[in-house]
Amino acid sequence: MGLAHPLKAGDCVVAEWGSGTRFAGTPTLTLDPTCADRAPDGQVMTFVPLASAAEARAQGTAGCEERTRALRGKLADVRAVAVVPSEAGFEAAGGRVACLVLGAHGPLYGPLDGFRKEGAAFTDVGTMQKRDCLRVPPARTALLVACSGPHDQEVLGFTRLGAGLTLAQAAKQQDEACARDVPPGDYGFDPSVYRAASLVGDLMWKTGAHFVVCTVRKQNGGTMEGVGP
Repeated sequence: MGLAHPLKAGDCVVAEWGSGTRFAGTPTLTLDPTCADRAPDGQVMTFVPLASAAEARAQGTAGCEERTRALRGKLADVRAVAVVPSEAGFEAAGGRVACLVLGAHGPLYGPLDGFRKEGAAFTDVGTMQKRDCLRVPPARTALLVACSGPHDQEVLGFTRLGAGLTLAQAAKQQDEACARDVPPGDYGFDPSVYRAASLVGDLMWKTGAHFVVCTVRKQNGGTMEGVGP
């Protein structure tokens, strides 16, 4: 995969697919130490320790699918990829298969899960996950914040809009789509107090995924505190 050194947990990577088609064949990986400057495709989330290079080839992919399943269930548009070491590189890799989580249609533009920092701004919506709490200042980038403190919105899930929609057209439909597909009442939020809301990102929209982050917010525009219902 073009790596000169073993991957570490939290490494952000840019993946280039020689086939020209995402997830077809083996990608060449390069690191993005900042997790931002090079529009990273994804991140190393965990490892599968195995006894030999042969076991790594036979079991690595399935192991990474299992070990990243819970995280992938919280994200809108990702896939797992196993970095299986060669026979010669097995010991240097620590006898482990590195498990990446990559954007299914394009870059994720930032770190994932526990590698994110509270108060950090989202470069785009691809790294938002279910039950994230957000501060969303008017006309500014959403921030990841602790759910125990004041927050404007909480992520409940995701939905998709039509492939032919422009981002401007999506803005007219996204709240209604989330109210229909991810109703806050299903998560215990009183509909007399809360309403469905939504977020989309222009960078992720351009990949063709066309997913919408569905959130809940107060009807009166006030902040939410605590961990919710």
